Formats: sequence, C-alpha cells, structure tokens
Amino acid sequence: MEKLLIKQATITDIPLIKKLAMQVWPQTYTPIVGAEQVAYMLDKFYSQASLEQQMGEKNHWFLICYSDGLPIAFASWAELETGIYKLHKLYIIPDQQGKGAGRAIIDYITGQIKQLHATALHLNVNRYNDAAMAFYEKTGFASFKEEDIDIGNGYYMNDYVLRLPL
Repeated sequence: MEKLLIKQATITDIPLIKKLAMQVWPQTYTPIVGAEQVAYMLDKFYSQASLEQQMGEKNHWFLICYSDGLPIAFASWAELETGIYKLHKLYIIPDQQGKGAGRAIIDYITGQIKQLHATALHLNVNRYNDAAMAFYEKTGFASFKEEDIDIGNGYYMNDYVLRLPL
C-alpha cells in the first residue's frame, strides 16, 4: 500500500486544489449534469475568490492528501451547528480511487471533529453519483433526506443528504 500523508491546506494551496478539482469534476459530473453545468459550478465553487472565502470562514477546514509524495485528493469540512459537521468536499483523482485514500480522509476528519465533541458528520451527494453513494454507504453514512438546491443560472444540485453518527 502506498504511504498516505494528510496535511492541512491553506490559501497557498488553492492552485493545487483547483488543479485536483479539474482532474475529478469533468470526468465525474459531466455524464450526470452536462459540461455547461460543470463549468458553471467549477467557476462558482473553485475560483480563487470562492476558495479564499471558504478558507476564511470560521470553523471551515481544508486538507490535501498525498500518496507517495504526490497530491491525490482534497477535502473540506465545517461546523453546521453545535456537534454537527458537514463534509463539503471530498475528491480523489480517478486513478487513485478505490485504494483507501477516501477511507483514510473520512477517518482523519472524524478523528478531528470527535475532539470537538461532534455527534454527526453530514454530507450532500448527487443522487445520480452511484459510485460516491456506494463509497459513503460502505463507510457508514446513511441517507436521511433529499435536497434540490438552486445554485443559480437555472441549475440545481439534486442531492441526498447523508449522515454518519459519531
């Protein structure tokens, strides 16, 4: 097994996060929502200004995961309300999926938030992203509601909301 290293990400890591997102998003989401919505969402959520804003929010953390010294994944999470945290992002480059990085990142984040007295970790996953749903269910998450989120420009995120009790 490759050696994984998980490090906190900072504003200086934004270009790397954007590069990793470009390796994951088009391949993952174009078949689900189409190229135009993918381009819109990448610009909305992964622009320099958007990532700086997210990183500047109180109780919002980012990490980058490295395998044998190479960056392969990133994640972010934040406190929603007392004891409840939300995994906002968890993306692993395609050729590294299924090798244990996702589980390692979930374990790392749950370890961090348990120290803050978390009782649950929530996340949103696209209802048509079967691979992600299978991964999250395998790691102990369960769906507890559906959301259709208007993200502007006529686009919606059609998601399941999942919960992992801690």
